Amino acid sequence: MNCTAYILARNEEANLPRSLQALRAAQVRSVCVLDSGSTDRTGEICAQFGVAVERYGYNTHLDAYKHICLERTPAGTPVMILDADMLVSSELVSEALDYVVRGYEVVAAPVRMYWNGSPMRFGSLCPPKPFLFLGGKNYFAAAGHGERLVPGIGVARTRNFLGHDDRKPFEAFLQSQLRYSSNLIQRASQRQLSFKDHLRMRTGLLVAAVPIISYVLKGGWLSGRAGLGYAVDRMIAEAIMYRQAIASAQSDEAVARSAEPSEHAQGL
Repeated sequence: MNCTAYILARNEEANLPRSLQALRAAQVRSVCVLDSGSTDRTGEICAQFGVAVERYGYNTHLDAYKHICLERTPAGTPVMILDADMLVSSELVSEALDYVVRGYEVVAAPVRMYWNGSPMRFGSLCPPKPFLFLGGKNYFAAAGHGERLVPGIGVARTRNFLGHDDRKPFEAFLQSQLRYSSNLIQRASQRQLSFKDHLRMRTGLLVAAVPIISYVLKGGWLSGRAGLGYAVDRMIAEAIMYRQAIASAQSDEAVARSAEPSEHAQGL
């Protein structure tokens, strides 16, 4: 059994060649890159690998999963959905397709994080990621700045790892965190925050807790420099979100004060 792999990409020239090479090595013959407006060498790289590339109006991963599983994939047909910084192996693909044969609708894999190209055996905070699905269903609902599987879905978890190796510049990492922060502020205004989001915005506790969990409790120190770098990146991400939350609260307070009538106006 084979499947089609869709890769969601935008300006991923730093990651796309490794992802496509991994799919080729895993003998995934049908690959399509859904490109949401790249201005780099994404199209050229796809041409070099003989891979189809289509313009796609990306909004959220939730919408992308729904579009691919419901609109592009026939019911009962396996489809793989990946980001451009994700790496599969032949062992992972074979194991996932075997679970489909055994009747599972969704297959998730534990994630092997990389930091600056170095694999981490310990310290990752990334949960198992669903990456292979049977077409014809919508499997996700919105959850925080991401998505979650709807209840009642049969999910198999593989032994083999899905790689996550993002080598875009550090500036791109910072821009992503600012985007996540803006999404967090928007969800707060819509009263759509999870318990963790409340901690993230109101207390700043996660700025200290997240790197400690990664580096100490999850054993990131056993991954050497990569484990330390990953823990620092997680701290930076949490700090940016907390700082943005403070700035947003201060802005709201300033707007509220400016809307209050002055003592002189009240006297009049």
